[in-house]
Amino acid sequence: MNNLESKKRLSQFLESFHLLSTEELAIFLRAFKYQQTKRNQPITSCVDSKPRLYFVADGLLRHFSTMPNTTQQDSTIDRGFVLPSTFCLSAASFQPAKVTIIHSETIKRTTLLYLDRCLLDQLFVQIPVLSLLFRQLMELYFFEMEHLNLILHMGNCQMRYEYYCLHFAAHIKQVPDKYIAQFLNISPSELSRIRSRMAKGKSFKANASPSFVD
Repeated sequence: MNNLESKKRLSQFLESFHLLSTEELAIFLRAFKYQQTKRNQPITSCVDSKPRLYFVADGLLRHFSTMPNTTQQDSTIDRGFVLPSTFCLSAASFQPAKVTIIHSETIKRTTLLYLDRCLLDQLFVQIPVLSLLFRQLMELYFFEMEHLNLILHMGNCQMRYEYYCLHFAAHIKQVPDKYIAQFLNISPSELSRIRSRMAKGKSFKANASPSFVD
């Protein structure tokens, strides 16, 4: 995806909020820079935490953390995924941060648009309604994090997968099975067995509580 196509996708996403005027939208779009990445390319890490706001125009990112291990190589814990037409939000996007505990990397070749935080600070002054736009973005982000947190605390593997399918159907379609299994902390073989049981109609959803299906 080229720069023009990426900006068009970002424009369509921003227009869906119905907050920016035509002039404000044009100013905001011009501030973004274009970046084409390869597969498994780090975007943010504890070694190089760039104070930037990223928009995924095309491709796929994953968030993960590393856990220190004294006896063997540090383990990796997946935190979630960023699909196309979505902002990749982090604390470093909005405030000074020396390091970040959540890393981001591409799962496949990905097209990004990014905005340096110092410029974003200037745009907040120039376009006051941007603060409302990003408040709404953060509300959506935290709502997603609440669901992901609930998933990771479910003891039953099949319930974790069914809940993930229910609330993150787009992820199931676009994220490779390897990463879905890692995120849900189940083996690829167990994921296959769960899908087989669900295909036979053996599902937890029929007996789920309202909080499970909301």
